[in-house]
Amino acid sequence: MERIPAIRRAILADIPFGKALLWSAVAIAAPTGLRWVIDRGEAGIPFVTYYPFVVGAALLLGWRWGAAVALVSTVIANRLFRAEPLLDSLDASNWALGVLFVLSCTALVWLGDAARRLVREQEAAEARERHLNQELMHRVKNMMATVNALVMLTSRHSDPGNFTQALAGRMKALDRATGMLGVDADRQCDLGKLVEGAIEPFKGEGNFVASGPACSLPRQSCVPLSLALHELCTNAARHGALSAPGGKVELLWTLREVEGEGVLTLYWREQDGPPVARERRTGMGTQLLRVQAGIDECDLEFAPEGVKCRIAIEGVEL
Repeated sequence: MERIPAIRRAILADIPFGKALLWSAVAIAAPTGLRWVIDRGEAGIPFVTYYPFVVGAALLLGWRWGAAVALVSTVIANRLFRAEPLLDSLDASNWALGVLFVLSCTALVWLGDAARRLVREQEAAEARERHLNQELMHRVKNMMATVNALVMLTSRHSDPGNFTQALAGRMKALDRATGMLGVDADRQCDLGKLVEGAIEPFKGEGNFVASGPACSLPRQSCVPLSLALHELCTNAARHGALSAPGGKVELLWTLREVEGEGVLTLYWREQDGPPVARERRTGMGTQLLRVQAGIDECDLEFAPEGVKCRIAIEGVEL
């Protein structure tokens, strides 16, 4: 099929009913006219003329059309090209020929349809391979851009002594987020698993309360939200509620439907920690805790009783 592109294109095409009906009529009329011109069936075995067209119909149109062509061809050949129609007689040899013809047509239709399915499956596999290659290149480019941005921003906003530790923590958060994504472009990630992965390194005796309904995030939100949660956890462990005995973080989320689209609202509240001073320097953390691709709203508040953050994400699967 690779050497005959026209046939391959015909096999892969979704032929409408009217056109398929026309081609089936041609597959019946062509061998009928050919046999009529040659000898009007006088040489015997008139059904042989139809075999290639039965295979062609099954190959190009599918087994149902191939079977229909075989059935109609049988009736026409039996009436036009035989002095005595095959099954009008109870002669055993005639019945044997009829059964043999039915079996041969069945085999031809099966072979034609099998070849058709093979070509279509090969095309689907090649299309998926092309898609995966494109997705892989896209993922690699995005990953390199994200890593480059993390390195540049961390070096800009971290002390030399803390650079390695800060970058390593963010790279681990990035690894956890990307690990939840497959190669499928439509793949989503589970919010519960993402939250659990982000807070796991910081969890202690009752210092986290995380709760909310199950949902799936659009894939473009998985990495930004994971990095944002990691940044909130890191800041809380260094300066906020997680740095003090008895301090805790409440992480709750809700879902609502707006114009047929799921919207996630996630609330971060720190409690029983040291007093919070108003953040004045724009650091790496504030770069991650802002509106960006994958995060539609982000409000960060340095309240005296504890840091609060509200994040909203649209396109959530309820």
